[in-house]
Amino acid sequence: MKKLLLSTLCVSMLALTACGKNETTSSTNHAEASSAVVYSSEVVVDMRSDLDQIQTLSNAKAQEALQFQTSIAEAVQKGKRDEVTKVVDQMKKYVDGFNKDLDGLHLKSTEGDNLRNKIKEVNNIGVELAVTGMNVPPNMDKIAELQKNAMDLQQSLLQDMQKIQSKTVAK
Repeated sequence: MKKLLLSTLCVSMLALTACGKNETTSSTNHAEASSAVVYSSEVVVDMRSDLDQIQTLSNAKAQEALQFQTSIAEAVQKGKRDEVTKVVDQMKKYVDGFNKDLDGLHLKSTEGDNLRNKIKEVNNIGVELAVTGMNVPPNMDKIAELQKNAMDLQQSLLQDMQKIQSKTVAK
């Protein structure tokens, strides 16, 4: 049980850490706000600016995500479920704040907005995975599904970032 919880929580933190370096997320406030915003498409200057903003924010948040991973691993290995619960609750607040910070970015391109939304989605899946992993007994099917979704979304995010980088470097 401890090993399962530890591995599940580590995967959820990996999702957050990876996002911290590359970004993705989504929220209703952003969806409402973005309906009034007109984004450019395929405008190199806008894509570069958006990517820089997202990477700067992600890098700033990456260290905090790594600290959660360490805290959770220590609490799980010690068998202190109340500490794990406390760290997961802190992680939820961190993700909410990170997602709000992403929403606060003044992005200009459709491509940047798509990255932001994917990062937020990965963040939310990471939290859901952590919460699901704490259930007794854990729902292994749900955990596997969430892990697959997180990995697939991270791969898609990475590909999107590479596309933007190649477009902005090439021009």
